Amino acid sequence: MADSFANVSILYALPWNTDVVSAVAFIGNDKVAAANRRGDILIWNLPATGDKTPDPARRLIGHTGPVNRLLVSADGKTLISASNDRTVKFWDALKSDGNPGTIFMNDGYKFVGPTEGVAKLPVLPSPITAKVVEQKPIREFTGHKEWIWGLALSRDGKTLVSGDDAKQVILSDAQTGAEQRRWKVKHWVRSLDISPDGKLVVTAEQFPFIRDGDTDVGLHGWDAQTGEMKFDATKQFEASKVLNVGPTSFRFSDNGKHLAVCMGHIDRDGPAGKVFLLNPTTGEKVRELTPSHVRGATDLAFHPDGQHLFTCGRDRVVKAWQLSDGAQVHEISLAIGDKKKQGPFTPTLHAISISPDGKLLAVADSSGQVVVCTLEDRKK
Repeated sequence: MADSFANVSILYALPWNTDVVSAVAFIGNDKVAAANRRGDILIWNLPATGDKTPDPARRLIGHTGPVNRLLVSADGKTLISASNDRTVKFWDALKSDGNPGTIFMNDGYKFVGPTEGVAKLPVLPSPITAKVVEQKPIREFTGHKEWIWGLALSRDGKTLVSGDDAKQVILSDAQTGAEQRRWKVKHWVRSLDISPDGKLVVTAEQFPFIRDGDTDVGLHGWDAQTGEMKFDATKQFEASKVLNVGPTSFRFSDNGKHLAVCMGHIDRDGPAGKVFLLNPTTGEKVRELTPSHVRGATDLAFHPDGQHLFTCGRDRVVKAWQLSDGAQVHEISLAIGDKKKQGPFTPTLHAISISPDGKLLAVADSSGQVVVCTLEDRKK
């Protein structure tokens, strides 16, 4: 598969510029779900070939605030979303029937580059509409009192882990919604994961209000059964202050051999963009992946082959890394206009997802689209 990364190409650019596209997740190998800051979730059925850009097939209705995370159960039957409306919602990922509806895909201006010196905004384009099936959640979890940014599911599908801006980490039964246990962490949870063996929960935390140039941050490992802290990975980064820009994504590889974290919170810019591999048991730094993103790194995803990691960032670049030595093996640029003129207000690549078969990658692009790339030579 690594050889074919050189043949990466954009398969679809799915337009959706009604608001910032904030989360994305594959449902099997032929469907992709994306969410935005309005609380909408759309699902596209992806054709076997990339000849025609598909319209969304379904709209999931229920969230009343921005959706921060999406994930899909291992069996591909359930889509789970976490939102600023303080709920985690569960959706039937495969259901095709529902109420008919019509949605607008372009009720905003699409970002095309710097706007300095522009006398007036362009004329609004003609509306693009799509016929969809509208569906409601099958259940929801309401145990949080603040915005939910952390969301993970145990590999056996039994335990849901979620974390919020009240510093609460909650473990609940993924099938019934019954709360199992909770504990309080140091700062606001920005990302979390549970180890493949279900024994360790890791949290990337920050208190994003700047005081004297610093930000309260943390990278911690917790006993999933007791909530006892097992390691504090924060201290090894204190001298460099690299954590001050805020960690954004913290994930285990499915084989449990790797733990990765990236830096550069989506709400801040700065000398971030760094990606690190940590020891999955102790949290000790194993290596830094270089060259880093030019601006903040926003999300990461392990490739199903267990040998590669993908990251995306505020520099509008997707990077592919080889886990064995940390080498960058490929880079995908989604620059808008002149790459050198991109700045703090250039739309961000918010999130990435890789299909279970490892052949497709999807990017949540705040410029108003979901970009789907093929990771292999489709002529094979």
